[in-house]
Amino acid sequence: MAQTELGVQARSVTGKQVKRLRRQGQVPLIVYGYKTQPINLQALEFGTRRALAKAGGQLMSLHIEGEDQPRMTLAREVQRDSITGKLIHVDFYEVDITERIEVEVPLTLVGEPRLVDTGQAVLVHVLNSVDIECLPTDIMQTIEVDVTRLVTLDDEIHVRDLVVPENVEMLTNRDELVAKLEPVEEEEVEEEAVAAPSVEDVEVIQRGKLEEEEEEEGQ
Repeated sequence: MAQTELGVQARSVTGKQVKRLRRQGQVPLIVYGYKTQPINLQALEFGTRRALAKAGGQLMSLHIEGEDQPRMTLAREVQRDSITGKLIHVDFYEVDITERIEVEVPLTLVGEPRLVDTGQAVLVHVLNSVDIECLPTDIMQTIEVDVTRLVTLDDEIHVRDLVVPENVEMLTNRDELVAKLEPVEEEEVEEEAVAAPSVEDVEVIQRGKLEEEEEEEGQ
């Protein structure tokens, strides 16, 4: 599998001075690892943003200017401007492609249960991601969950039901609930019944009117 590549340069500017880098369209980066001393880097913000989107949490090949061999990395922390969405800082973790690592992989629900399509139930997505262990080259961008298997309100999908390659070990508890159906609660409209007047009530009303008329005539 080909890795996403990103060209970067060594960075001497640190601290508050990195604001100047950002104004120039650059984003400060750092690469580190348990075998790697932290290295300050920089790259074009636009190119870095595109590379991160393309990698989707998988391996990225960092080509540091002046180095012969690229570094295999994973983006560990991505900071963005809350208004513009532009990158502020990115941490890359250098990995050894021969050693297994632990990573978090998102879950993607696929399909639509029949009861949801007919409006009889709603789909509840309980677990959004799982932890796995594998070689860096075997990291999955996402794990798809086929929710069409939820046929009745009693059906549930757990971590143990997820399909992953044999070389991937699931670390999340197998009994964790991933998705289920819940019935749609119908709103009960209570209509207040208007009781029709009884015969006795009608007679009382009519007798009352006659008495009033007799009193008026006698005056």
